[in-house]
Amino acid sequence: MTDWKLAARLAKTELAASKKSFFTLLVFFLLMSFTFVNSFEVYAAGDFFFFDFIFLLVFLVFPSWMKGKEFQMAKLGGDLWTVPALVMLQQLPIKKDVIVKSRFLIYGIHSAVFQLLLLIALPTFSTEFRELVTPLSLIAFVIIWMSLSVAAGFVMVASEAGGNFGTKAFLAAWLWIALAVAAMYFLFPVLFPEGFVMWTIHVAGDWPFLVIPAAILLGYGGWRYWQYVMKRDMAKADYL
Repeated sequence: MTDWKLAARLAKTELAASKKSFFTLLVFFLLMSFTFVNSFEVYAAGDFFFFDFIFLLVFLVFPSWMKGKEFQMAKLGGDLWTVPALVMLQQLPIKKDVIVKSRFLIYGIHSAVFQLLLLIALPTFSTEFRELVTPLSLIAFVIIWMSLSVAAGFVMVASEAGGNFGTKAFLAAWLWIALAVAAMYFLFPVLFPEGFVMWTIHVAGDWPFLVIPAAILLGYGGWRYWQYVMKRDMAKADYL
């Protein structure tokens, strides 16, 4: 049996055990879809800056935050932080590569299904959005955001490897997060006057044949890179 088939079996087991969080994600993304559809006209007029910020959170971090408690990062003793399920799996005769692949499949299913729901809801229910896209540019727009979700958002699943983090490491991490949020807040209006989401709509419309392959390559690179990072961090962490 190939590693991916074994990983799919592991993923199926966890997904079956996390039906409640799957339902929670569905409700959350339905609410988010309703919010974005009804606020897009205001955003297109340049009056809703936080549209970009919330949209990015939906694609980069919310799928991880909405998982069940048993599948969230937790402190397991001393300075060790990781996902309890990951430690349990490593006690079984399963290759680390299979474990990593299963974590990526689980996160991919949790994120892709609901993100596609949102991306389909926008042109379906928002007249203002529909007027800005063509069938080709809509495909490019969807690929851009799904690729961004993988290239940047899959850092969340890679971080499940955890490690031994003291107080200083946690403070440094929160400092970097605060700096990143501050940079987004001040730089996005300068770099993207119409908004980042609006910019991706225009790019998808102006250069679809360039954007589509570039976005696919970006997503593929992120998929491979974050698996490498997770395996590296698992090798470094002391789970005992």
